[in-house]
Amino acid sequence: MKKFIIYPLFVSFMIYMGCSNSSEEDTGIDCDASDLELAVTNVENPDCDTEGSFTLVASGGTTPYTYSLDGGDFQSSGDFSNLAAKNYTATVMDADGCTFQGTFNLTAGPNGITLSIDKTNSECSSNTGTITVDASGGDGSFTYSLDGGAAQESNSFDNVGAGNYEVTVTDGTGCSATTSVKILTTISLEGDIMPLLQANCVVSGCHNGDNSCGSSCNWSVKENVLGKASEIKSRTSSGVMPPAGSGQSLTQAEIDMIACWVDDGALDN
Repeated sequence: MKKFIIYPLFVSFMIYMGCSNSSEEDTGIDCDASDLELAVTNVENPDCDTEGSFTLVASGGTTPYTYSLDGGDFQSSGDFSNLAAKNYTATVMDADGCTFQGTFNLTAGPNGITLSIDKTNSECSSNTGTITVDASGGDGSFTYSLDGGAAQESNSFDNVGAGNYEVTVTDGTGCSATTSVKILTTISLEGDIMPLLQANCVVSGCHNGDNSCGSSCNWSVKENVLGKASEIKSRTSSGVMPPAGSGQSLTQAEIDMIACWVDDGALDN
């Protein structure tokens, strides 16, 4: 059985693993049979004057590994710092694209503040996301700030657009805790991007595999779209794709939709 290993200093954790590979059919990789595992070491719990940190260490699978925390960008290092006390989801991805994920709770020291974040995603072209912060610990009286803005008594932030944010909670003694929040859009690869590309770009002489770019630029293949997401955003934003004379065109709303999906991280969603 897959194990998410948490070394001492953590109070609680919950195992929940998933192995996936968006290109299993092409590579023959069976991620369900992978022995990829993840451990947490070098744990420093946060307190009023000290932010938390830990190191993620992967084993099994195929090296090299990359690591992500709470759906953020993957990085080559497993070291994470400047962390508040809250629930975290850690993900490791190996060279085959297989992933292993675990959820755990980093707890505050005796004078620290524990944060719990609830969020809703935003529409692509309007700021409709929300962030709600539940704080405990400290002296029990809190103010809340988003991205270093003015402190407020309300623990909710409305009209938030897609992007990365820093939420800071401060109690009456001046003790504070800060955590990162990523708001995504509601754009889906399967439900929005693939149908859009197939209707407007997968045409003869364009991106159906018979142009000069060849089979790697066939936008009916999901793995190709994932691999060339940034290029697709650039070419659609500049008006180069679909090409003039192809009889196809994208509206500005459709161009914005592609850009929002790429800015979210070009997720396989």
